[in-house]
Amino acid sequence: MKKIVAIILVIILLFGGLISTGILNFSKKSEESVISNSTEEVKVEEPQFKKEGELAFTKNQQKITIEIADNDQETTQGLMYRRSMPDSCGMLFIFPDYEPRNFWMKNTYLPLDILFLDESKKVVTIQANRTPFSEEQIPSYENAKYVLEVNAGYCKRKGVEKGDMVKW
Repeated sequence: MKKIVAIILVIILLFGGLISTGILNFSKKSEESVISNSTEEVKVEEPQFKKEGELAFTKNQQKITIEIADNDQETTQGLMYRRSMPDSCGMLFIFPDYEPRNFWMKNTYLPLDILFLDESKKVVTIQANRTPFSEEQIPSYENAKYVLEVNAGYCKRKGVEKGDMVKW
């Protein structure tokens, strides 16, 4: 019994020490994005939107300004840490291969519609209103070469549907 009490005391002391040194931090950060590791916190500044092109839906001629992610770093970053995006903007991911895709919403503040496009730039899947910060896999269900992320509800508001074509 004395050993159990001693172990519990050691755990409590260790836990308290981790909190007091800042290694464990339960405080809520609301205005800045923070990445924590065992020795320090690193503030992540909100990335700024970079206009790199324009995309149009051919059926209804709706146009959006796009930022393009076409390398590993940009694809990994995506729209993470962004707190807002105008409804007239989106991010287009361009992949070198044509295969089933899975996305997630880790570190993404914005709810999004995610559109998966085939090699001919036809919408093959729309994953609407995806939940911010979710690590749930969001599948394309079909092969996709391109992925377009826009604000949640955009597809419904603008009448974008599976089978629509896009150009940029």
